[in-house]
Amino acid sequence: KDCFLLAKAIKSCAHLQVLRLQRCQIEDEKARLIISNLLQHTGLKILDLSHNKVGDRTGRAAGKLLSVNRSLEQLHLSDNQIKAEGASAIAFALKKNTTLQVLNLKLNRITDEGGKNICQALLKNTSLLSIDLSSNGLGEQMAAALAEVLSRNASLRHITISCNKLGVAGGRVLQEGLEENRVLETFDLRLTEISQQSEHSIMNVVKGNKEQLQAAV
Repeated sequence: KDCFLLAKAIKSCAHLQVLRLQRCQIEDEKARLIISNLLQHTGLKILDLSHNKVGDRTGRAAGKLLSVNRSLEQLHLSDNQIKAEGASAIAFALKKNTTLQVLNLKLNRITDEGGKNICQALLKNTSLLSIDLSSNGLGEQMAAALAEVLSRNASLRHITISCNKLGVAGGRVLQEGLEENRVLETFDLRLTEISQQSEHSIMNVVKGNKEQLQAAV
């Protein structure tokens, strides 16, 4: 009942810009109810459902939100139970979304399947500036998909993919993908099992990008 009343209040609160419901033990049913009342909201800029118990059904609801909402700039779903299906629904919406700038999916379970679908979306998306996919069971297949994003996406400024087993081979393909990248400013690759050589090379490129972008301001 409390969640129903909250959802109803959210829908009627036209001036609401930030909604943070962290550590509320929210599960899919309640999250979907809340999100359904945000679909036509014209003022919300930040939605944060981190540290709850939501899964793929909420991922699908979030995808629908990103497909129809024209105001949301940040979506935080970290430390939940979203798997490949939920991540893929979000990815599908990202292909056409033009407002989201920050996506945080760290500490979920999207695996390479979900990660690769997100990367496919990022080949088309031009609004996202920051993405966090740390601790998601990602591996070398994800590294290869992300390398293509690095070589073609001209909007992403910040990527966090720490605590995933990308491996030495994954590090090499990321290094190659960054060769033509001139926009990435931060790239968190801690605890990804890439080689020190690859990490050093990647950090040098990122550092150079940041300096060039700052000099151009």
